[in-house]
Amino acid sequence: MQKAEPGTLTKEGLQTTENYPRRQALLVTALLAPGAGLAASLMAVVTMGILFFVAGTPSPAELFGDYVLKHIDVYTFLRLLLTFSPNAKTIPLGLALLGMFGVGTLLSWLYATLVRVKLPTRGYRPTLREWLSALAFTVVMTLTGVVLFWNELRQNHFGLPIEWAVLLTALALLADFSIYGVVLCLAYRALLPKYPPPGVAVAAHGRRQLLARAGVAAVSVGAGAGALGLVRAYLNDYAAYDGMKTYPHDNVTAPITPNSEHYVVTQNAIDPAPNIDLWRLEVTGLVNQPGTYTYEELQKLPSISRAVSLECIANGVGDHLISTAIWQGVTLRTLLAHHGGAQGTARYAAFYSVDGYNMSLPLDEVLAADALLAWRMNGVELPARHGYPLRVLIPGRYGEENPKWLTRVELTDHFVQGLYSSQGWYNGPLHTMSRIDHPRGKVALGQPVEIGGIAFAGNRGIQKVEVSVDGGTTWQQATLNPPLSPDSWVFWKWQWRPLMAGSYTLVARATDGHGEVQTSRNQGTVPGGATGYHQVTVVVA
Repeated sequence: MQKAEPGTLTKEGLQTTENYPRRQALLVTALLAPGAGLAASLMAVVTMGILFFVAGTPSPAELFGDYVLKHIDVYTFLRLLLTFSPNAKTIPLGLALLGMFGVGTLLSWLYATLVRVKLPTRGYRPTLREWLSALAFTVVMTLTGVVLFWNELRQNHFGLPIEWAVLLTALALLADFSIYGVVLCLAYRALLPKYPPPGVAVAAHGRRQLLARAGVAAVSVGAGAGALGLVRAYLNDYAAYDGMKTYPHDNVTAPITPNSEHYVVTQNAIDPAPNIDLWRLEVTGLVNQPGTYTYEELQKLPSISRAVSLECIANGVGDHLISTAIWQGVTLRTLLAHHGGAQGTARYAAFYSVDGYNMSLPLDEVLAADALLAWRMNGVELPARHGYPLRVLIPGRYGEENPKWLTRVELTDHFVQGLYSSQGWYNGPLHTMSRIDHPRGKVALGQPVEIGGIAFAGNRGIQKVEVSVDGGTTWQQATLNPPLSPDSWVFWKWQWRPLMAGSYTLVARATDGHGEVQTSRNQGTVPGGATGYHQVTVVVA
């Protein structure tokens, strides 16, 4: 057969085409490359979802969210909460996911620039240059993710120990970005216009090229459906209970809060679900004999049971983000004794959780508070939302400094920055508080009525509670019930017989075990925890 010049029609009905002009080639590339980028991004998201359910590894969107939270201040954090409320976790996560699609799509233009394929091209098999460019994308994106999210890599949904979690999450990033690179390379090549192969009719060649592009579209649609299904499955376990409060029943607070009513706050959209066969507690750092425990081994250590009240730093004056339970576990002092004690240079105790959360406090303070590592709550195995299989209880500190899902205790010679401390939240001893639980509404003239509620100052204890029925002008000392433990709230009451009808403002204030009176200064919860007197208005009739 005589060789045909570009742009001529042969007797066999075959056609050849000369290279596109530069402007036309750029336009075609600009239109087709995003299709390949979108297909690659969707397949990468499907890979992320599968790896989450199979291996418990977080997606880059989750890692990015955790990274951002540690690099904004408390006021920006609060503005974001208000902006995205009532979906303050799912909307940012969804936006991060959409951002991934956007970045993955835009990167396709960079890829097209690097591979510099002349149009039309020949065949559906990528060249070495295209494969090397895809490999470069994979390596650069993986290294960028590992370096940028290094402090976030240690989380694992199934509770793997930190070193294994870091390795597995890094490998998951490699897998995510490898899929992206491979699909980008193949899809881009499939979408490009091509010379007809020798011996192939123009119509047949057109059908083949149409099928190739339809295949890329089908992959995109299928991957999109898969990604949507995985996201829905992910959100089936959404922590909708976040911010649940403990309310009194008939204006009376129970001394011990049932597990189902204990206040709960979580940083996670989905809480971890540790596999007890994989989970370990590590005791490491500046201890004389580092070691590791399985769940079964941990429970063989000497344990105690103690009532400990927990209060959230977001608990407003008179609010109900405070509860009390009987916790069973091993004290930190006992645990460290089993490891030969702390080395002389140890100054801080750092606690790490399987969801990536961590915090640290001065070691002397933690030991003086007789911190407890608990695996039981009110006589049963620690519930999942309260930190199964192990959580920390540090009396005298707000709830965010009592980490759940604990996996590592590390003694260090320096303060270890955590989420709340990096944002600028207060990280000192909790403030003395008191709350009036009853009465409410109307009371009967001339009839005795009990004014009562709770007071709490952490492990400082409560020395005295005073009540005022005239807005704080005069005060009467209330009667205190014996506390359940030095670390629990205290119940107080005072009998009142109103002799005149009208509106009354009831006020309470407490004095802690060190003799310091609760401050009357009104302060909101952000960033230092609420202060001020709780006031209740009742009508005597």
